[in-house]
Amino acid sequence: MTTTPDENTSASATPGSKTDAIHESKKRSPSAADKNERRHEVKFVTYPKLLFIWPLVLAGFVLYPFGAPHEPISATVAQYEARQAAPAPQPKAATETSAESAQNPPAQTNPYVSHRLEVLGWIYIWVLLVVTLTLGVDIGRNEAGFWVVLIAAIWVLGLWLQDVKGFTLFGDIYRWFAGLDVQYNRGFGLAVSVMLAVPYLVMIFWARVNDKWRITHNEFEHYAFGKSDDSLGRGAKTIRTSYPDVLELLLACAGTLIVYNATGTRELRRIPHVVFLPLVRKRLDHILEKTAVTTAQMEEEEEDDDDY
Repeated sequence: MTTTPDENTSASATPGSKTDAIHESKKRSPSAADKNERRHEVKFVTYPKLLFIWPLVLAGFVLYPFGAPHEPISATVAQYEARQAAPAPQPKAATETSAESAQNPPAQTNPYVSHRLEVLGWIYIWVLLVVTLTLGVDIGRNEAGFWVVLIAAIWVLGLWLQDVKGFTLFGDIYRWFAGLDVQYNRGFGLAVSVMLAVPYLVMIFWARVNDKWRITHNEFEHYAFGKSDDSLGRGAKTIRTSYPDVLELLLACAGTLIVYNATGTRELRRIPHVVFLPLVRKRLDHILEKTAVTTAQMEEEEEDDDDY
């Protein structure tokens, strides 16, 4: 039986092609394995409370170009100083006062006060207030809802009392704060930001070295520099997320990751201040849903949990 040239060519090319395919698979296998490993693990870093001062650090740099010192006009300053040095006028009758107020223009404002710097100053104060509350207290979801409703009720009550009873307490409080003539000093804001940026960067570096977590479908590993690495035993786990502070959620989408045993009856680990927790939880669900839980595995997991 004769063989055509095409058959000889294909037969002779078959061993070579198999060898080339084997070499090609060996070349590609490491990168494919690395990609597959990265696809089946989640790595994240936990940070201390200092993480949430980033708005205050950023405010000094962002507001600096807009906080140029205010330079009042010399003529306006002279008029203002002359008016301040003049003796106080004697009280007059109501009719005379109303007639003079109609003829004379209203008094000029303080030329040393800039509306632009006042707005920047109040922005900086609100940023400082939010950061301080984030570091100092934990405002849960229910507490946050209660405070929002309470503040709204007080505001509506103040408007009603002003219109019906002529009670202007809240208006007086607002005017008192407005009369403070807050002025933003960009040198002060920049100095605060630079001084806080140094420990902030050190904190970021130290957290990435000392508080790194790696989670796969059957193991939870915690890496700490200079200490023994901690890990949970193999087996199925139940993961729950909690957001103990609304302000932490607002500033960094941060929350607490809680690890339970397979039955969800025993808490194994509590991992606080996980940044972008909704995204981390989504990736964890994708990994952990591939873990099959059997009765024997759950019993073995219960025995392992008793050792912790």
